[in-house]
Amino acid sequence: MHVIKWFASIGLALALVAMPSQAQQIKSDNPFDLLEQVANKTFERIAEDRAKIDEDLDYLRTVVNDEMMPYVDWQFAANKTLGRYYKDTPEEQRREYQKVFRDYLIATYARAFLQYDESKHKVEFAPERGFDDESRVTVVRAQIVEEGGRPPIRLDFRMRKNSNDGIWRAYDLIVEGVSLLDSKQAEMAAVIRSNGVEGTIELLREKADQQIKADDEVDVPQ
Repeated sequence: MHVIKWFASIGLALALVAMPSQAQQIKSDNPFDLLEQVANKTFERIAEDRAKIDEDLDYLRTVVNDEMMPYVDWQFAANKTLGRYYKDTPEEQRREYQKVFRDYLIATYARAFLQYDESKHKVEFAPERGFDDESRVTVVRAQIVEEGGRPPIRLDFRMRKNSNDGIWRAYDLIVEGVSLLDSKQAEMAAVIRSNGVEGTIELLREKADQQIKADDEVDVPQ
């Protein structure tokens, strides 16, 4: 899998949680600083736990859950992917969809990280701009660099500040101008049209529960 497809898959999950414990939580009122710390900590964790990952690929779920999901606005993203079906979905079913969607994102994220090689890949963040203490939404720009002279891949992370807890979280990633949240919303709309919300929940649960294998690729349930 080419690096752009790999990172697009990671961004798909990122764009799209339980609050971390005080010991785990990265605290920053600055979304630029927060996202860079989260990315660095995640990649460091993968490098440190490489032996565990190679022994049991499902351990990547633990890494994703611990390091990334606390900073992903998965409920907002799940609701966005319901699109026009959101209003007609009963509250209980909507919450079940959100929960299963989160589990599916963790599995998707873990499979995307199968392609990560800490010896070849590097993420560089652009300087902060267009942000002040009153901002509620912003864009954090970065690029992924792969050794071998390939052109860098531009990444724009959309971040929003939660009005309840004041924490910044990522809800979308734009890869080379393409919004992954918009793409996921269109894809999920097609799945819901074919299977209904309840059927989509079962498909997502099936995908989320599948064991992670070395030859896995990230996909969308059909």
